[in-house]
Amino acid sequence: MCKIWIFGGTTEGRLLAEYCSREKIEAWVSVASEYGEELLQEELMESGNAGNPDLNHNTCLAKKNLKTVQASSVIKVLRGRMDRYQMEEFIRNQGIHLVIDATHPHARLVSEEIQEACGRTGVRLERCLRAEGEQNKARDWVEVDSIQEAVSFLSSVSGVIFATTGSKELEALCQIPDYQKRVYARVLPTSNVLKKCEKLGITGSHLIAMQGPFSTEMNTLFLRQTKAEWLLTKDSGRAGGFQEKVEAARENGTRVVVIRRPEEDGISLEEAMEVLKKADEGNVGELKTHLILAGIGMGQPSQMTGEVLRAIREGDALIGAGRMLESAERALQNDLLISKEGKAENRRESAAAVEKERKCYKAYLPDEVIQIVSKHPEWKQAVILYSGDTGFFSGASRMAERLREAGYPFTVYPGTSCVSYLAARLGTHWEDAAIYSAHGRELSVDRVMKRLCDPEEPAKRAFILMGGKNGAGQFCERLTQAGYGNVQVTVGENLSYPEEQIRSGTAEEMKKLEFADLSLMLLEVTDEIKRGQNEEEKITDGNNTETKNVEKLIYEQKMVSEKMPSDIRVTESYKNDADKLLPHEASVRACPRIMLAAPKSGSGKTLLTCGLLEILRRRGLNPIACKCGPDYIDPMFHRYVLGIPGRNLDSFFLPPEGVREVLADAVREEQAGIAVLEGVMGYYDGLGGTETSASSWEIAEITDTPAILVLDCKGASLSAAAMASGFLHFRKNSHIAGVILNRVSSIYYERLAAAVEEASGLPVLGYLPESEEYRMESRHLGLFLPGEIDRLRERIGRLADQMEKSIAVERVLEVAGMLPLRIENKEKEKAENESMEAESIAKFPACQEQKVTSRVRIGVARDEAFCFYYQENFRLLEQMGAELVYFSPLRDKKIPDRVDGLLFGGGYPENYARELAKNAAMRESIRRSIAAGMPFLAECGGFLYLHRTLEGSDGKHWEMAGVYPFDAYRTNRLRRFGYVRLLTSSGQEIHGHEFHYWESEDPGTDWEAVKPTGNRSWRCIHEKGGQIGGFPHLYYASCPDFLRKWLDVCAKGSQKKYINWVNLYENLENGE
Repeated sequence: MCKIWIFGGTTEGRLLAEYCSREKIEAWVSVASEYGEELLQEELMESGNAGNPDLNHNTCLAKKNLKTVQASSVIKVLRGRMDRYQMEEFIRNQGIHLVIDATHPHARLVSEEIQEACGRTGVRLERCLRAEGEQNKARDWVEVDSIQEAVSFLSSVSGVIFATTGSKELEALCQIPDYQKRVYARVLPTSNVLKKCEKLGITGSHLIAMQGPFSTEMNTLFLRQTKAEWLLTKDSGRAGGFQEKVEAARENGTRVVVIRRPEEDGISLEEAMEVLKKADEGNVGELKTHLILAGIGMGQPSQMTGEVLRAIREGDALIGAGRMLESAERALQNDLLISKEGKAENRRESAAAVEKERKCYKAYLPDEVIQIVSKHPEWKQAVILYSGDTGFFSGASRMAERLREAGYPFTVYPGTSCVSYLAARLGTHWEDAAIYSAHGRELSVDRVMKRLCDPEEPAKRAFILMGGKNGAGQFCERLTQAGYGNVQVTVGENLSYPEEQIRSGTAEEMKKLEFADLSLMLLEVTDEIKRGQNEEEKITDGNNTETKNVEKLIYEQKMVSEKMPSDIRVTESYKNDADKLLPHEASVRACPRIMLAAPKSGSGKTLLTCGLLEILRRRGLNPIACKCGPDYIDPMFHRYVLGIPGRNLDSFFLPPEGVREVLADAVREEQAGIAVLEGVMGYYDGLGGTETSASSWEIAEITDTPAILVLDCKGASLSAAAMASGFLHFRKNSHIAGVILNRVSSIYYERLAAAVEEASGLPVLGYLPESEEYRMESRHLGLFLPGEIDRLRERIGRLADQMEKSIAVERVLEVAGMLPLRIENKEKEKAENESMEAESIAKFPACQEQKVTSRVRIGVARDEAFCFYYQENFRLLEQMGAELVYFSPLRDKKIPDRVDGLLFGGGYPENYARELAKNAAMRESIRRSIAAGMPFLAECGGFLYLHRTLEGSDGKHWEMAGVYPFDAYRTNRLRRFGYVRLLTSSGQEIHGHEFHYWESEDPGTDWEAVKPTGNRSWRCIHEKGGQIGGFPHLYYASCPDFLRKWLDVCAKGSQKKYINWVNLYENLENGE
């Protein structure tokens, strides 16, 4: 008989329960509250399917605060909320075969818990969707995605609100200003809800406690009595009374705010009934073997938990390494029949062994295990054995991921870890410890000691799982060599076994001893050692104040619609200067330009730049965009708006003439009508935080570009005027030609603009009010990428609409003027270009004869995970004869055919670690090609991808390409930040920058990075021939010869008609 579990508490759930009762289909039905249980019983009573009162009984399920009620002869009601673990246990204990999720459309968290529980137990799950209500074709309501968005919108408007979203959203509604007067809440009449309303201050006539359904007429009555100007509701579909509420609002003239339904897949109510019918007939689909991932402790039976022992006894098969199987055999004594490949061996007669025959398989790699299990569909349960605890460097997490992909249900049973065991034996704890593994992997002393001596969040102690011959002794030797010989070390060997041994001493004392291959080390440092380490870091860190103003701030915006005052002036000094015009060509003309700058990061530069670019695009002015400094993300937004690549203008990477050339090239290539430059950080913020070198002001000076100062006025008044005046006069030629006020209301704007103009003499060109409609979110490296922001195109459109209203765009264009770049006539420019091309060909052997007809092919990893590239780098590669072939490590299965080198840029591989790990074919293609000698350049995120493993943003460690035999991990702060001069192994100097929270166990030592200010330097970069990887982002034009030499290495493959690197590697492996 098929056992069925329905999650109800909704109209659909009650209808499914009624159907089961009518068709005599036995089922459990879950409801969250006592009220839901009463409604269900009433439904069954009205349909004539209620149970005999004598059959009704109440029982408590142990330790779960759940109650069961026999609602009919075939329906059992389970009342109470359950988490995923309780659901899993219930499914297993009751032997459930089919689960139907008929919960509310907006109960996303519950549905996610149900999905997770079913996935882990392998039972079939069907999602019963609520029927759509009749949709209003005019869509005359405001739609939002969440209650938070609804609150933000309703806070920006006035009027009484009639809220029908339910009791869970009441706390959010209390954020609305004057909510006790404005909000009327209709909720269910349960005691818990009423207490909650009273606590929140929603009482009296503002509280309507009633149970629906409500007709259109009744909804209209409520709206009239409350004099509601706004109806707040969820799109709850036909069964949720959505249509009746919308019709009532339309009839009463009440405006509607609708929280959209989450999109999801599922089946209709009628289809769910058909599924129930087939399940009752025995057709629920094939069930897969359930797998137990069991931690068996250190190996002694006394350390195994009761649930692990029970799983071993009851399992149809045991799978694990030989040592694990031996431990399980000892635990079972004579109960276990050991066999290999299905043949019985070493039979030990006992009643238990005769009663249940188990098979044991020596395997621990995920693919091997899945292959074994797939050959035995008759197994109901198999146990995979792991040493220690499943959550401590055991391989269980990797196995779990593969089992999910293969669709196998599984449960993880923890075991006693060696860390908790040793801590207990020493009479201490490990709640504030850092935990590492050096078993089968490299672990640097520097990584461990930095964590122990971290001045902000130091770990009190560190446990290290050791492996390899005398691993503990060797690590003590390395500690001593690094100057940490006085660190206190404890080593535990053969823990829990009769030969267990625990020894303590300093690292210098312990380095002389021999230890077992598998052991556990405990490190503890004194306050004196910590002080010494931190003083050393202060000395090497130098005057590094560049980490200030790194992150872009996010502003929650409120929707306001304003108008622009008409009396805006423009200073005469920035009108057109006819004496500085660019010479005209067919594709080049004098180009107006403007810079949007600010006193600090987070003032709204990117937001206003995107809005201005959209306005200029709409007007057909053919704008281009440039970003000051080394930023990668903001140019992506520029490209999103304009559809053409953005450029970087950076005076650290290039001399002044080089900066002007980049801008001139962009104008010429795109035949631009106007160039919009976005500043970086604060306007005058340059190298080291103490110079104006490489600042936005220096770019304005080099390119002779007028700047508009964006002032964030949130929480400021007259200080904005002081700031404008101060920035204008900080340099004799500040290039500041106007001001835009950000995050200011229309009411306050006119007074504040007058004060700014009076204090500074600068024209205020307009303002931008706060609005949720064009908010952009941020994270650890800056803004989210354009593709990650929901409805970005719509947001930018609304932003541009608002700016057209509140900013004098014509005045901005007047400020931009006609201030050309200082470039000579076209004949000289053409000659210089031809000379540079000839020089590139002469210095690049692969191009001498072939030029453009047979260029070197470079594979460029480019997708969501690897997106940090300078357009100028691509341009220089192509000028030097490279053909760029893009591929996706996320989606493609191998590197492009016939490429001679690979380029791995930075990005967010940590956010896509799971997807990158799943694409094993691509990882293997990269690993084999590089192992065969293919040159590559890997920067930051690309460098992380080439590691053995990478800790993802989810905290899990994922397999990567495995080019470098060490691991990458997350830290709690920026590791190295800002510009660097890089000295290569061949003595060249190339400029770049670093900016990363992730760290490597071995960031490399072949190059030296030197800060441009102060005395700080460090070793970095792995270089072997043409294979170069490390954290710095390189700007190729700062040292073109470096790029030429790398392309020369790649060209050797080109001259051999594109060597197939993968085949070469396979031939080497085969000894050919």
